[in-house]
Amino acid sequence: MKQFITLLLLLGFVSQSFAVKLQYNYEPNQPLYYALNMENTSSFSSPDGGRKIVKMNTRLKMKQELIEKGPSGEMKVAMTILKAVQTVNGVEKPFSAGINQTQIVRMMPNGKVLSTLTQVPGQSPDQSAMQMVFPTQGLKAGSTWTQIKDIAQPLPVETRTLYKLTKVTPKSVTISSIMKLKNTGGDTVQAQTKGATVFDHLGQKIISSDADSKFQFEIPLKVPGLLPNNSKIKVTLHMKTHINLISKDEL
Repeated sequence: MKQFITLLLLLGFVSQSFAVKLQYNYEPNQPLYYALNMENTSSFSSPDGGRKIVKMNTRLKMKQELIEKGPSGEMKVAMTILKAVQTVNGVEKPFSAGINQTQIVRMMPNGKVLSTLTQVPGQSPDQSAMQMVFPTQGLKAGSTWTQIKDIAQPLPVETRTLYKLTKVTPKSVTISSIMKLKNTGGDTVQAQTKGATVFDHLGQKIISSDADSKFQFEIPLKVPGLLPNNSKIKVTLHMKTHINLISKDEL
């Protein structure tokens, strides 16, 4: 029994100590399918003491497929929303703008986006580059790296995300993340996102990803004759997002 326990401890130590190289990979005629569920609670507080709460739930089914691979390893990948359902305060709302719209990106195996060739209506071009970008070197449990990204819309902000490889197994890794925003436009924005992603380093694809985001900011409110010109609405936003890999049969 002692030998068995020792073996388990040894295997656990080895799994946490060996290095893995994290890369995305797409194969011809082998699309990946993902389900996304996003719960969003927004609160709007006006200067006159009024308060409005909006609860929104969005469920998407998406497909990612390879179009071509370049000589230096870059990939052209098509990302398409196949199904979408959205409810606002429990009432289903039309959500057809992005359905069957395809966004094509050129990316390196480590996740760095080289260019966005098409854009989904209503989406900022910067959003395509918000996926996780891996370091090019091998990583071990405890390894950390930082990703910085400037976004122009809807507010000029800099995102700074700290990633940490918290668990390594022979098949997959678990990555925790903390993202903070810095508003480069001077407005007050408080925001933080905490997340965890399980990545299949053998199949080179995301298995699941969870994020919990909290935002607080102010937006100008102009009602001539009723409110002072410098009045602002305070906005708080709490958003939970879950993404998981699914089979084609689960669409």
